[in-house]
Amino acid sequence: AFKSKKIEALLRNSTDSELMELLHIELAGEERIAAHEFFMTLAACNTVIPILTHSSSLDEVHDTVGTIEYQGESPDEQALVAAASAYGYTLCERTSGHIVIDVNGEK
Repeated sequence: AFKSKKIEALLRNSTDSELMELLHIELAGEERIAAHEFFMTLAACNTVIPILTHSSSLDEVHDTVGTIEYQGESPDEQALVAAASAYGYTLCERTSGHIVIDVNGEK
């Protein structure tokens, strides 16, 4: 069975530092705009359903920690959505009428 959590963990540890820096700069140059549009497309243009899961935390301040598990028929789509999330473009919610994408902390 395909596990998107494993893919997400691998991607978090293998992101390109130069690309990550480009995505987090304030200036809106051509390369940054193209990278932003690319990752927005990866996060949005798919049939993956994000499922918010809760797990217990070792931190006494927070009892539960929310993580997002991506479910879908295509492992390829799940991997692409997980890659977008690793770069800060997290698909948070999908309904028949809208989607919510968290881009570096802003929805």
